[in-house]
Amino acid sequence: MKKQLLNRKSIMALALALLSAWSFTGCESDDPEPNSEPIVEVDFAISTVSGAWPDQTTYIQGVESLDFTSLGNDNAIELTGSAKTVSYNGSVYATPFGAPANLVKYSMNADGVPEEDERIVVPGANTFSTLYFESETVAYGTVAGGISKLIVFDPSTMRITDEINLSKVTSRVPGATRTYYLDMIERDDKLFMGVHYENNFMPVNDSAYVAVIDLTANAVEKVIADDRTGMIFGGETGPCMVQASNGDIYVNALGTTNAGGNSPSGVLRIKNGDTDFDQNYFFDLESAVGNICYGIYHTANGLTFTKKVEDESDFWEYATGQPQFKYFKIDLASKTSDGVVEGLPTSYKRSMIVKSYDESTLLFTTSTNDENAVYAYEINTGDVSKKFTSTGGYITGLEKLD
Repeated sequence: MKKQLLNRKSIMALALALLSAWSFTGCESDDPEPNSEPIVEVDFAISTVSGAWPDQTTYIQGVESLDFTSLGNDNAIELTGSAKTVSYNGSVYATPFGAPANLVKYSMNADGVPEEDERIVVPGANTFSTLYFESETVAYGTVAGGISKLIVFDPSTMRITDEINLSKVTSRVPGATRTYYLDMIERDDKLFMGVHYENNFMPVNDSAYVAVIDLTANAVEKVIADDRTGMIFGGETGPCMVQASNGDIYVNALGTTNAGGNSPSGVLRIKNGDTDFDQNYFFDLESAVGNICYGIYHTANGLTFTKKVEDESDFWEYATGQPQFKYFKIDLASKTSDGVVEGLPTSYKRSMIVKSYDESTLLFTTSTNDENAVYAYEINTGDVSKKFTSTGGYITGLEKLD
């Protein structure tokens, strides 16, 4: 028995010694092995939409670069409905269509997958139509469809902090049954916001309107109007207001010739330091380009583009089921057209975006019945080449993250 007891003691001692040795070794290796997989540095956020109305899905994903030839939805998240995306301060903001109006903020994780941070919901409206980010804590958003209003929110917390009373805007045209707000540009503590009035889906007159909002008081100062063009609205479109490097604001309107009116597609100007339309400037786009135009894209490289409808009788692209729009290069200063951007297909207006890629290259998105694609445009030569195609739907967002 004594021998057995000694053996047991010896075994226990040996076990304790081994355990101590293992523990000591483990203490030397407390730090985990470094992750051998590199962290993805996401430089772009891309959103695509697939499906037929009203059963549509938006896919959002981050990519390291645009050095690929085809992009699917394998690494994307899904968002119900059709949505466009914009970026600010490294985050992505999605605006899906469908009541109630939602504004969803995403951040990109280490794998380049968007993760929802917060969202703002506005009951009674169908969608957020325009966003403007003033700072990390102050931003403005318009909602449309049902209730139309302008809210102030904090992008860092995604909480509504104020609402700007728009009664001075809505009372400007008593005959309107709906009011829409398109695009916002800040200058000199003023927020310039495009306004469109309609009655039974038709413009109430031939004028274009811009609301001037005093941001020091968060109050509407006035609504300016010009009847040389009209209807700052056209459904799925690009930006309607741009600011040149000298501070001048250019305002594009569809015109009313396609809705029984007389005003052509055109561009108005609000000169730097002024809050009224410049009566000495009007760019008749319809005459210069050759047909109805809508949307104005002013790039960081100083070039400006619009999109022209090929068949004005199918502006909404329902009658023929065919894309109807072409990209045209225009000169705002000389009020002339530099012609069609060669090498790009006729596209559906729902997916037409122009972005600066680098100092020498622009990106154009297109959508046809056969293919959704992004093209590269060389500024010095005008040469166009296909950069990649989207197999997951037409592109509604192509954002370079800060």
